[in-house]
Amino acid sequence: MRMTRRNGRGSWHPGLLEAALLPALAMVLISAPAAAQTGEAPEPPDYLNVNDRGEIELTPLGAARWALERNTGLRIQSQAVAEARGRVGEAGAADEFTLSASGLAMWMGPVSSFELPGAGGDGDGNGGDGPGEAMAVQIGQDHLYKATISAAKPLYTAGRVGLAVDLAEEGVSAAERGTEAARLGVWLGAQEAGYGVLRAVQLSGVAAARVTAIAEHVRNAEVMEDTGVVPHFDVVQARTELARAQGDLISAQSAVEQAKAGLRNVLALPQSTSIALMDGPAPEMPEGELPDLIDRALANRPEIAAGESAVRIARLNVELNRREHWPTIALTGEYSRQSAGGLGGTAESWQIGVVAEKPILDGGAKAARVESAHAHLRSAELELQRTREQAALEVVQSFLAVQEAAERIETAQQGVVEARERRRMAQIRYREGIAAGIEVIDADTALAAAEASLVNAEYDHQLAVTRLRAAMGVMAPPPQEGETQ
Repeated sequence: MRMTRRNGRGSWHPGLLEAALLPALAMVLISAPAAAQTGEAPEPPDYLNVNDRGEIELTPLGAARWALERNTGLRIQSQAVAEARGRVGEAGAADEFTLSASGLAMWMGPVSSFELPGAGGDGDGNGGDGPGEAMAVQIGQDHLYKATISAAKPLYTAGRVGLAVDLAEEGVSAAERGTEAARLGVWLGAQEAGYGVLRAVQLSGVAAARVTAIAEHVRNAEVMEDTGVVPHFDVVQARTELARAQGDLISAQSAVEQAKAGLRNVLALPQSTSIALMDGPAPEMPEGELPDLIDRALANRPEIAAGESAVRIARLNVELNRREHWPTIALTGEYSRQSAGGLGGTAESWQIGVVAEKPILDGGAKAARVESAHAHLRSAELELQRTREQAALEVVQSFLAVQEAAERIETAQQGVVEARERRRMAQIRYREGIAAGIEVIDADTALAAAEASLVNAEYDHQLAVTRLRAAMGVMAPPPQEGETQ
């Protein structure tokens, strides 16, 4: 649906793309960096245009695509995936050969010593009758240098290393599904912000058209007062209503700027960046009956896939805790070389052996952990069931909302037709002097309300279709290059 402005009174028909009123928008707004509020505007990507006024032209789809490239929350989520992949390698390393080296240098004191009485002689090595000179013997060392190389290789871990690797790999899967959900949320949130601008612009147009119509009525009333057809009160009343309409227009124009500020925040753009929202293709209604749409949602929703990963992780945790008291066997070895002195030992030594370990008593800690892991598994299974039920509910609600919005468009269109005819008749009756000025004012107000209802109904239809696609886990393809031209 394209936004058009017809001659005369003016009729605004919105051209609105996909948007989504989902909680993900809150995450999008929070994740926009504060630094983006200042500084120079970034260079837009090739698929976006800059018009002659220096404004970056965006469709809601173009804004969503750009948001996927700039959003800070998605960058954080990508690091979560990298972190999860690192844990896979860390878990697998527990079953590999390890080698470590250490060294130390120590100075100690005081050093103990004792004296050994000397043999007979004169001290020069010649025999004699008297005792020889005593000899001091140092017991310890006043310094120590030592270097050690240690090696170990697990021989049997009761399968715990393999389970830990499986857990880490499931963690990667869960992080990737979380990234998919975050991308969908950012995609929808950016479109909602874009559609917020479009809606505000079109409602501002309705308010401007009402100001124009009431200003025309003021001029007519002033002319008719001059000719004595209507009293001065009609002019006062018309001018008062014009002032109210102008106030409404100011509020509507402010809403446009506020919506643009919100979109800039979603895109992590400086608030000084000039943007202009353009119309684009409407979202396509998914084909199929309601049961088919629900089945597609259960197969596509990243939240469901993440829930399935959570169940698998919980099951692996149960088995890992169950094997906690199984024995482990490892091969170990060590080689050391150190300085020798005093009555110390040899300068080098080595050892190699097999170490087996099995916990015997732990006060019931293992049984408690197993019980807790089983409870967590049941919770994860129930959470997955609730996620599936919620996904099905969202599909049904969105499907019904599409139907309701389509019917509201037809009703709103007829309401606009009726309001225009009522205004035309009120103007004729007023010029002929058989109707009060308030009748024209009321007709102008009713027409503006009918046109606003049509804008909102058409907008809500676009939103309902987009919500349905989101409930099914379907993200629209990115806009083609030059789409905004």
